[in-house]
Amino acid sequence: MTVGDNEVHNTAMIIKEPVHGKLMPFGDGLALRLEEREEAERVFLAYALVTQGPELQILPSVLLDDWGTEIGGLRLYQWIEDNGLQFPRAEVFGKDVNGNPKQYFLRDLELFGKHPTYVFEGEDAPDDAGKSLESVLVTSANVTEPTPIEPPASVSPTLRRAKVKWWLVGPATGDE
Repeated sequence: MTVGDNEVHNTAMIIKEPVHGKLMPFGDGLALRLEEREEAERVFLAYALVTQGPELQILPSVLLDDWGTEIGGLRLYQWIEDNGLQFPRAEVFGKDVNGNPKQYFLRDLELFGKHPTYVFEGEDAPDDAGKSLESVLVTSANVTEPTPIEPPASVSPTLRRAKVKWWLVGPATGDE
């Protein structure tokens, strides 16, 4: 869409990854207990990009490279990791955590840090309805006390780069 001489890009849908799991309190924050069953409930994760310096956040919708090629979906994060240094003028369009439209050049963003992560209870939830995710829980029958772990290889690369704590927990954790 064009407004005057300026092209305006669709920032209506921030990128969200569907994940099977259950939200629950854990420690002082919100946790996602991952579920492998296909019939388990789904939540939707959005991964913020962070500016250098003031650490402002953008939940991306789309990226435009120097030639105007649109990159969207979860592949946007891998594209930034692979190409971000070569395309400092590429633009990221999206929303801040309050749902306000934002745009940043890649040169303004931290390209290699962990992504603050927000969880939405529905795919069509309003962009300002995300809750900050602090931990991800992986269940094991052999665990009696929560144990810190590294992200498992079975989760998406984007979720492995989330700025969360990973815990191995027993099956009853969060069922109290």
